[in-house]
Amino acid sequence: MSYSQPHKMWHRHSCLCCLLTVLNPLFAQQEPPLVRVPVRLVIAPTSVTDQRGKFINGLTLSDFILFDNDVPQQIHEDADFLPISLALAIETNLTVEGILPRIRELGPLLGTLVVGDGGECSIMTFDKHINVVQDFTSDLGRLTQALQHVEFNYVSSHLIDATVQAIHLLKHRPPERRRILLLISETRDQGSESKLRDAVAEAELNNILIYSLNVSRLHAARQIILPAYGGPSGTALSLDLKALIKEIYGGIKTLVIENPLSVLTRYTGGRQYPFFKQHSLEEAVTRIGEEIHGQYLLSYSPSNLQEGGFHKIRVELNKTGFTVRSRPGYWSMDEPSTN
Repeated sequence: MSYSQPHKMWHRHSCLCCLLTVLNPLFAQQEPPLVRVPVRLVIAPTSVTDQRGKFINGLTLSDFILFDNDVPQQIHEDADFLPISLALAIETNLTVEGILPRIRELGPLLGTLVVGDGGECSIMTFDKHINVVQDFTSDLGRLTQALQHVEFNYVSSHLIDATVQAIHLLKHRPPERRRILLLISETRDQGSESKLRDAVAEAELNNILIYSLNVSRLHAARQIILPAYGGPSGTALSLDLKALIKEIYGGIKTLVIENPLSVLTRYTGGRQYPFFKQHSLEEAVTRIGEEIHGQYLLSYSPSNLQEGGFHKIRVELNKTGFTVRSRPGYWSMDEPSTN
């Protein structure tokens, strides 16, 4: 049987296609492997205070030196004003019902001191349930009204679950906004399904700064308003944050941390503010507002990201007589472990 010329050409083309199909994987194996270089922008909100604790403004980028694991980095500063998205999460556990009158007075303070021009705030309550009682709004009247209707119900406190949900709300805000979470809560967690690692990893991934107004269960139940900024001598928690972060990311399933608020605030660069005195709630919110609006937003792409594990951040000032505070570090890892 003989082939016509078109049939012969088709047959050769078909054979060539089959040959290339077989050889292509072989050629592909000889190509150099794809090298993925991690690129990460680390944001380090940095505060500078004088000896009296007053926040110092007007410094320039050349005044700062930032070290990542003791390696100096090339830093940038976002000098433009970034509007704030603030998520306020309030524990409504019956044991802290005594602070309810103070919480209902927070509306004007949040609007003028923390949120600021162009800012927005959402309000969430949590006990064993989590409820968003006010979505993000810049309307001070709506915030004040939402706080007036906060009610206390149950005895458990799903602090970590609430933190994770608040972070979820914040991470969907426009990227040009600063994202801040303020927790009014006891320091402990009771019954959350989420793990502290979930909250830590999500806060870090989305550059969320966490502050807390800590409520003492005992004092709140007695309706005593608790300690001012800084707290009394000897009440500070001693915490090896680097060791704890290593354990958290290491996936130790038996890990129990009595004060998850201390980890969340310190690791993200925020602070805890206990309140004992009558006016200390206003003082704490005022202090938070001053710090947020007075921070220098330093950022950098680490030159040593290939070093795994915890990276310590240290920010220095080429001037004397000032105190510099920034986030302590971050965990070098593209995605948190799922162990």
